[in-house]
Formats: sequence, structure tokens, C-alpha cells
Amino acid sequence: MKYFLLILLIVISTLNFEKSFAQMEGDDEAILKIIQKHGRAFIKNKNITSASIGILKDGYIYTEHFGEIEKGKGLTPTDESIYEIGSVTKTLTGYLAAKAVLENKLGLDDELSVYLKDDYPNLKYKGKPITVKHLLSHTSGLPMFLPAKMEEVFQQFNEKVPQDYYELEKSYTKQTFLEDLKQVSITTKPGSVYSYSNVGAELVGYILESIYQTTIDELLYENFSNPYGMDSSFTESYEANMQTLVRGYWMDNEKLSPPQLNSLWATGSGAKMTIMDMMHYIDLYLNPENTIAAESHRVLHEEGKTLKVAYFWRVRNDKYGTSYNHHGGTTGTQNWLFIYPKLKLGLSIMTNQSGPKTPNLLSKTAKKIIKKIVRE
Repeated sequence: MKYFLLILLIVISTLNFEKSFAQMEGDDEAILKIIQKHGRAFIKNKNITSASIGILKDGYIYTEHFGEIEKGKGLTPTDESIYEIGSVTKTLTGYLAAKAVLENKLGLDDELSVYLKDDYPNLKYKGKPITVKHLLSHTSGLPMFLPAKMEEVFQQFNEKVPQDYYELEKSYTKQTFLEDLKQVSITTKPGSVYSYSNVGAELVGYILESIYQTTIDELLYENFSNPYGMDSSFTESYEANMQTLVRGYWMDNEKLSPPQLNSLWATGSGAKMTIMDMMHYIDLYLNPENTIAAESHRVLHEEGKTLKVAYFWRVRNDKYGTSYNHHGGTTGTQNWLFIYPKLKLGLSIMTNQSGPKTPNLLSKTAKKIIKKIVRE
């Protein structure tokens, strides 16, 4: 009986290891002061109303929140505030794809046509087909958006962008997407030129659902929410969590932007996270024993002297070693995620403001924080 109880205790401890790792709140006053200083400076920028900043350093979590979620309401975001993370969703998609590759369910050199039910002779360039690797590295030659009108919407940069995007998304379906895909023209050799594509990321979602015979939401739950405690990561419906979903502002707009509807697979820009979810997400990449994370950070495409792309991740080499980053944005929120394995450091900064200047503001603030923490 004692032997049985001992074995049971070991099994339970093993099952809970992933959930309990790096959940300790950090008490390093120097790090907290660095976050507070740069967080306050960030929200002084024009149109910025709030920010949530999280640091994972040496297994300890630090989170700070600034400003107000809705103008004039005085409500500061918290660890429970849920943000639309935009294209950082692609890194979750890349992780799922890396797992499928390691499980031999997916091949990087598999042709896209293998997974599409209809015939798509247009998805080739001079006989060269698009492969899974090309989708994951943004070298497929596929357009940024489908329908094409979505690209036109974001070229305007006016106050109507959030509503125009919302209306297009509301009327778009998976079936229409697959029909529009037949009209796409590939004008560059797949695998040769980096060209960012939300279409490619959505097709990875389509493939993942096909090979696992389940939904993306279920895959997110099985691979992130359940084992890593990322309980707010979801794509399908925001209604159940509307109380804590952070809505945001587009450029100079005073009116809150509509939330994303995620009418496709939501693998290009559909997940939502709290800052604590993001800390647990960073944690899994800082675990040297996580073979899926290691695979998802493997470089799949290099172009020029500095451009390196892993499974949707941008890869950088500098004095801090090899790091991985991704920016994400919707018409109401933006965020930037940085991971530095050598430094055992990860940073996420989120805001409920979106516009052409926001990415640079986020990146500059994040890099200042990282620089100060490394010096400390």
C-alpha cells in the first residue's frame, strides 16, 4: 500500500510539474523599478491609454500594469485582463506545427496540395509547389490577406479601418477563403523570398485540423491551456470572457474598436492571452528540455545578412545571444514578445492602442527594459 501511494505521489508530481514551474512571483526590486519607470514613460506617448508588461527572469515572474483600459473610466488592467494578441498567435501555430513534425504527422517538405481537397494548380510557380516549410517561413508567395479587400482597408490608415475590417471579417467564411485561394497568383519561386502572409498561417491551421481531426481551439487547450495553465488562451468566442477582454483604440479614435471575430482558423491572428498566460508561454520556451520548443525555434529560412525565420518566429543574433521575437496587432491592441534563452529572460508588452507608430513604441520600450535588466 505504501509503495502504491509513493508511486501515485510521483505520478501526480510529474503531471503537475509543467504547471508549477516558474510560477513564483519575483521580488527583485531593481527589476520592478525598471518595469515601472519604462511603463510610465510608455503610456505618456500620444494615444496610449494603458499597458501591461511582464518579465520572466531566472524562473521568476514580474508583472506591472499602467494607465486605464477605457478612456475616462480609471480602470487599470490587471493580471486577469485578456488581450487580443494578433499575429503572436502565429507562434502558437508554429509550436503546434513543430509538434506535428516531431510526431511524423507533418513533413516540412510536404506539398500544400497534399492537404487541400480541391485542385489548386495556381499554387505553383513554374512547376515549383508551395510546401509546409514555405507557409511556416512566410516564403510561399501567398498574399498578406484574403479577401484582397482586407489589404486595401489597412492601406487607408483612417478612422474607418476597425469597422471596415470587422464588416469584411463578419461576412467571410472558410469556404469563401478556399474559393478565393483559387484566384491567387504566385509570382515568385516558393522558398526564395520572405513575404509576410496571414493567408499562409491560416492554411497551417487548416492543415493542423486535418491531420489531428479536431479543432484549433481543442489543440490550443490540449497543448497550452491544460499543461501550462494558460487558461485564457482561446480563439472561438470572446463572449464568455467579455468582462475581462480588453477592447482598444485605433489611432486617434475615441470609440473602442470591435473585437476580432476569427471567422477562419484563427491561426494567423486569433488567440487571446492575459499577461500571466504570456509568462507561462515564455516559460515553455525557456525550458531546455522542451523538444517541441527547440524545433519551433529551428531556422527554416535565411535571407540576406540578418533575416532569419523559424516556425513563424523572427530570429536574431546579437550580444545577448540568439533571441526570438514576434509582434502582434489588431485594430484595438498591439503587443511584442521577446525571448532570450541564454539570458533565461522573456518579455511581453501589451497595449490597447493600435496604429502605425505603435510597433516602434513597443519595441523601443521593450529593448530599453531588456538593456537595463541585463546591466543590473
